[in-house]
Amino acid sequence: MIEEIIQKAKKEDKKVYVYAHKFPDGDAISSSCAVVQYLKSHGIDAKYIVTHKIFSYPNLTADIPVTTSVEQDAISLLLDTSTISYAENKLFTKSRPDNIYVIDHHEKVKGGFCIEDELKLSPSHVIRNAEASSTCEIVAEEFKREKVTPQIANLLTLGLLTDTATLKFLKTDTLNHLANLIEAGADYEAILKLCDKKIKLKDEVGLAKVLLKTQKFPIGNTFGLICLCNQHQVNELVKQYGIRNIQKKIFKMSDIDNCSFLCMGAENAPKQYDLEFRSTSTCGDFNVLTLATQYGGGGHYHASGCCCSPIIASSVNASIKEQATTLYTKQANHFSPHEPNEHDLSLSSILNATNYLTSDISPDLLRQVDALIKQGANYESMIKRSKSFSTFMLGNELLSKIPYSKVFDNNASVQIQLSPQDLSFLTQKYHVSEDDILPLISIFRNVAISSASIHLPNGKVSQIDKDGNISISSIPTSIKRNHSILR
Repeated sequence: MIEEIIQKAKKEDKKVYVYAHKFPDGDAISSSCAVVQYLKSHGIDAKYIVTHKIFSYPNLTADIPVTTSVEQDAISLLLDTSTISYAENKLFTKSRPDNIYVIDHHEKVKGGFCIEDELKLSPSHVIRNAEASSTCEIVAEEFKREKVTPQIANLLTLGLLTDTATLKFLKTDTLNHLANLIEAGADYEAILKLCDKKIKLKDEVGLAKVLLKTQKFPIGNTFGLICLCNQHQVNELVKQYGIRNIQKKIFKMSDIDNCSFLCMGAENAPKQYDLEFRSTSTCGDFNVLTLATQYGGGGHYHASGCCCSPIIASSVNASIKEQATTLYTKQANHFSPHEPNEHDLSLSSILNATNYLTSDISPDLLRQVDALIKQGANYESMIKRSKSFSTFMLGNELLSKIPYSKVFDNNASVQIQLSPQDLSFLTQKYHVSEDDILPLISIFRNVAISSASIHLPNGKVSQIDKDGNISISSIPTSIKRNHSILR
């Protein structure tokens, strides 16, 4: 398709405009930037069209201008966008259907409509591959290998890593595509660091205060979580912490034991909620895409989103809980424990040696891991790091105790001093002991601080430094007081 667009643009002397979805993520941004660079390398006048400033990945997006108008009937290429309602803007409608193309990896529900149906596009103008983990994977296949520069390979690697949550969720050929991109010059470890960069303290504290509003509700023999922000709360988040697109932070709720469904939503416009849904293949395993498509949204089997209509928004909480429960009742699968096999042992050895595919990676090693998975190794269970709901909420409670005056200091030394009343509240509410609280200092492992510590009333302390090294000490209160007097 990309070659067809190049030939058409040259023959008809047309510009090519590239579009992606609203609230663009790493895949949308990276695939758009990569396509623009690739087209320009072929002498095509190409541009990524956005009508709102992009705040994500500022090193990539700082120079992308906001555009409010485009030439009539240019060639339009839509990336990573499953429906018109999910598009960042609708300027592509200035092009005739025979000048519009789509590349996307979101699934199409049986009987449902995707953007190509809404625009009445020819099947030859559409690549929809739900077996790809990201749009960047599909784009990589479309490019001529000799034209993929290291810069383009880096962009496509970033999109692949962000859409797989740094290789947590793989599709059929994800690792083979990554191996090809590394061979094309992608700096895997540098891109990985970009994905795993330290989070600003203000973001963690602001999100924690939102996540304390999370509601837990039963779904069969599992539970679901839902966290919604009304417009006032959304505005306060932007004003106080600079946090936008709160629904996209749903990943903060992931990997919780026995949780089969997640929903995070934000009223970004009056009486309209942008919602994100997630389910898990190891608990429940039901199709949230069918839920999203009821509201004109789209996505994947386990990860989808939509924008609720004003009528639905008025009762969105109850409605989503009810429909998620109904889906679980109709579709949920219950799995027997996985029995380890020889392929699991080989995979475990590789994961341990490479710190879970974060260092000492080569194309051959990635292809070896891919082969082990296809032979039956249980990659998903090995890569997952789960936590209890109590641990999740306790972490949010602790972050919420950080004074507002501290949160904008990216080199802060944070001290969380729990009073006897604090300790009593937390241990009773979440049914934990005081010794369960100290290890939660790990919540600062990926946060930009110089150090952090949690202090209990009895003198016990846990600490973490800027490199993520943790220590837990127990100092009797009487000795601690005497030490203070001596000083």
